[in-house]
Amino acid sequence: MNYIWIIIIVLYIVLTQLIAQYIGAKREIGYGGSVFWSILLTPIIGFIITILSKQTDKQ
Repeated sequence: MNYIWIIIIVLYIVLTQLIAQYIGAKREIGYGGSVFWSILLTPIIGFIITILSKQTDKQ
């Protein structure tokens, strides 16, 4: 039964990490910065830091 919680937590971390990376690639923080903050802190806080970063002019 405990394995189900572990799987749910791992899926949560992976999915939020992927979302932060996708959004970070289009921002000044970049892909690496988004990943760094998401791993160092939590994926949700990394996502918030990424959203607060300015968007790049690249298309």
